[in-house]
Amino acid sequence: MHRIEAYFRLAIIFIIIISILYLPILFKLKKKGISPIRQISYIGLGASIFLIIFATILFIPITFKPGTHILNLIPFNLQEIGIEQFLIEKIPNIILFIPLGFFLPAVFKSNRKAYKTILIIFTITFGIEFFQYFIGRSSDIDDIITNLLGGIIGFIVFKLLNSFWEKTKFWNKFIER
Repeated sequence: MHRIEAYFRLAIIFIIIISILYLPILFKLKKKGISPIRQISYIGLGASIFLIIFATILFIPITFKPGTHILNLIPFNLQEIGIEQFLIEKIPNIILFIPLGFFLPAVFKSNRKAYKTILIIFTITFGIEFFQYFIGRSSDIDDIITNLLGGIIGFIVFKLLNSFWEKTKFWNKFIER
């Protein structure tokens, strides 16, 4: 669980830094008529994309080792690593993609259909795994599955909140209907 705690701490630090740096932009966009509530969805999307890139590519230093390719195409092979290690490695993948599944449809009206959001999340996660393979890190089908699961959970949360709050002023400003 140490890895999960590290991600949460990183997320909190990142959100604080971005919030402070974003203050001048907030006031400038507010003058242009973009509400601060709507800007929260933009910040959330940007922060979730940054965290995904940081956690999947930048967290471990990039060392190009073209001769080292580790590829796992057997989904959920628990015999090799055990259930405990599997959960420690895969739960952060799910959690990491929940915000992306939530903020994509919040920011872009065109992504309010499940298949569009899932296709974007699949493309992003496949691209990450493809890139990792060629820089000498492991590429794992489990990561693609768990990242998609996280994105789907985030999308479901968006849809549930949308159905509960669709008539509220705050929600309508947040997603701009």
